[in-house]
Amino acid sequence: MRKLDYSIDLEHFKEIKEDLVPVLFTPHQFDLISKRFSNRKMSASENNEFSRAISKKMKAINKILKKEEAFVYGEEHIKKDRLRQALRYLNQFSRKFRDKHVIITGSFLYSQNYNDIDIFVISRYEKEDYTLDKFHINYFTEDVYSSLFFRSIRKLCISNKEMLQYPFKEKVDIDTFISLYQELFNDLDKNFKGTGSTLREFLLQSSFISNNPIPHSLDLKNEVDAILKVKNPKEIVKNIFVNTVLMGIEKKKALNAMRGMLSSYKGLIKEYKQHQEYYLDIMDAFNRVISIES
Repeated sequence: MRKLDYSIDLEHFKEIKEDLVPVLFTPHQFDLISKRFSNRKMSASENNEFSRAISKKMKAINKILKKEEAFVYGEEHIKKDRLRQALRYLNQFSRKFRDKHVIITGSFLYSQNYNDIDIFVISRYEKEDYTLDKFHINYFTEDVYSSLFFRSIRKLCISNKEMLQYPFKEKVDIDTFISLYQELFNDLDKNFKGTGSTLREFLLQSSFISNNPIPHSLDLKNEVDAILKVKNPKEIVKNIFVNTVLMGIEKKKALNAMRGMLSSYKGLIKEYKQHQEYYLDIMDAFNRVISIES
């Protein structure tokens, strides 16, 4: 995580040079600022001069103007030009949603192509999401801080507040994972438009239950894209399900849950024989867990 106490619009900065030099900065200092914010390499002496003589002055100016702080997470994955744009957008939406926690995340930060720019606003009350030009405004209540979703986005985003590690309160266990597995299997079977979203949640729960690192949004995107591109994604999903249960669920609890699911589906097959092939396919993962654990 990198904390940015200030950011500038470099193009605008250059346009107002006559107003800044020599009133606030010397010509040399102006050049150093331009160099720093265009991501050009600076020498050790230039970095020292920037830190000693320029940085403190710019921080003071920003405090006078009450500009927002910015916290950058996963900067190594963010395109440099998108980082500059995102910092401008963060200031813009921090002013629009005053005193709210504003987060910018999603494919805009790291992908050449993207559909929209995700702006997350943490509010005390639930509100409807909406689209504003190229921005998708997503509202969340403060409960999101204790979710898997938040643990993922805090690894790769730009925020006007520090993304603290909150106590985890979301229910994630064998029951939620089985339910999500069934939902995902149905989505894949029907080629549902929102399959990617369900698959992301499935992968997050898998990582949590397996006690693996929670993936950030870029890792999730790459994994989702890879799974959905294969000829039979259901087989990969079944493998993930089996491995997750074996690695993360206590043996007795896993066996009881799998046997309970098999019993339920056997009843469904008797009642809905026309769906037998689908039910047997989804039951395959339950049988594999039992075979390995028994």
